[in-house]
Amino acid sequence: MKPILRVSRYLLVVTVVGCIVMFGVVTIYAAVAVGSTVLKIGLGGLAPTDIASVTVSAFKILDLFLLGTILYIVALGLAALFLDSEAAVPRWFKIRELQDLKIIVSQSVVVVMLVAFLGDLLEWEQGTDIAFVGGGVAAVIAAIAFTLRSSRAEDRRP
Repeated sequence: MKPILRVSRYLLVVTVVGCIVMFGVVTIYAAVAVGSTVLKIGLGGLAPTDIASVTVSAFKILDLFLLGTILYIVALGLAALFLDSEAAVPRWFKIRELQDLKIIVSQSVVVVMLVAFLGDLLEWEQGTDIAFVGGGVAAVIAAIAFTLRSSRAEDRRP
């Protein structure tokens, strides 16, 4: 049974390659969006009414770059944990166990959610619907914070 389990971990190569491919696709898509936005600004000029749409575009593009970065971090972390590829990981990237990767991904998800919410907030015109979106984001962030705090408390127990 041990040989089967030892070899089966290499199936994670599919996960790692998938994350790297998606990282590349999302990053290229975001780069194209940057080029499109720059052309739109350059050709259309900047009027005070366009500032809000440019700001929204910038935050949506930032959201894409952050998502790509998370995919890359997940790929690096899984490869380091299961595929003995620590040499490909930067020195600052310390992943010793799955909990370390979960913490990094959780923190990254919070940042992505906040950036996405800020983009929604900038597009919001009127009504109370934004309060529900903000409440949902706050609830998810609170759940992530609770989970991370609970897991750290468990780590400190003897």
